[in-house]
Amino acid sequence: MDIKSKIKEEDITNLAQKLIRIPSDEIAGEQEVCEYLSDILKSLGMKVRLQEVLPKRPNIIAEVFGGNNGKSIMFNGHIDTVPIGNIEKWNTDPYKAIIKDNKLFGRGATDMKGSIASMIIAIKYIMNNVENFNGKIIFTGVMAEETTGLGTQKVVEEKIKTDMAIVGEPSDEKIYRAHKGTLWFNIFTYGKLEHSSESDTESNNAIINMMKLIEEINKISKELEGKNNSLVGHPSINVGLIEGGTKQNMIADSCKVSIDRRILPEEEPNEILDELRVRFDNLRLIDNRLKFNIEKDTVREAVEVSESEPIVQEVKRAVNKILNINPIVSGMKATTDMSILVNQGNIPSVIYGPGFIKQAHTIDEFIEVERLVESSQVYAEVLLNILTNN
Repeated sequence: MDIKSKIKEEDITNLAQKLIRIPSDEIAGEQEVCEYLSDILKSLGMKVRLQEVLPKRPNIIAEVFGGNNGKSIMFNGHIDTVPIGNIEKWNTDPYKAIIKDNKLFGRGATDMKGSIASMIIAIKYIMNNVENFNGKIIFTGVMAEETTGLGTQKVVEEKIKTDMAIVGEPSDEKIYRAHKGTLWFNIFTYGKLEHSSESDTESNNAIINMMKLIEEINKISKELEGKNNSLVGHPSINVGLIEGGTKQNMIADSCKVSIDRRILPEEEPNEILDELRVRFDNLRLIDNRLKFNIEKDTVREAVEVSESEPIVQEVKRAVNKILNINPIVSGMKATTDMSILVNQGNIPSVIYGPGFIKQAHTIDEFIEVERLVESSQVYAEVLLNILTNN
């Protein structure tokens, strides 16, 4: 079948534009996106339901069944976006979804409403052009990927299961079979509240104490650069937020920093925190005023699947056929819902989607229209091969 001639650019861009024009950050809008997509997916002949996760923040689940003996595949994409930030800094309206110089601009264009449009048009191609197929297609449009992964977590908890899955995050023209995990935690230091005029080497200032721990974190950061995973590179640690003290003329009695630690697939979060406590304890042996506490906040796991998995091979084959290139199979530095599908749902998955991660979360976010079309064609080729050749 001639996929390239039947998957139309205007179908993808029209759908992507309509999705971008529905704001859907973590404050509001996910339900409106689901309701809009519901009508479209039903019109394709799919069984559709909204799966409530939080009040007014559902997932959308759409399924279509062919023969009973075929393979099943899930397309997973998140319907939430990050906030737009200061709109005055945008050169284009983040919700007008204009197309200029063959680029679609707007919040979510790359991350990842454009990809969702590419997925749905690929499914439409199968529904309109394949009279009989074996197996099952599931589309899961999920909420809260940008913050917690609660949406895909709900999918897994309800045991929505397929033989394989594609997560449509922007993959930089590569196929990602692994990604880093994310460990967020807070560190607290303590001191003695006094008048600032009493400040000297004997005073106990929580902010000064925290500076000693941050200096140790900087040492750890350099050490991590020497620890490497062939797919995702080295782990990292970042001090992202600091707060402490009461007023400039008072010695601070408390300080808090929030840390982002990116994890390799072979690393274990609790071991990372235990090692950090040991290093901080060694500093406390030098200065017994250095009292601290570490509290784990959020863990999103790292993930890695074998290159021999059928879904990896199917996407490789489709990219080669549609784009006439041998794609690089690698790992992603960011964290996605792929880890939930693989580690908790036991669904072998890859990340393959239009666009480049460097365009995500940016002012004047955009995606090249050509990338949307190419990805949709690849998705359709994957579906065609899986559903008609088994």
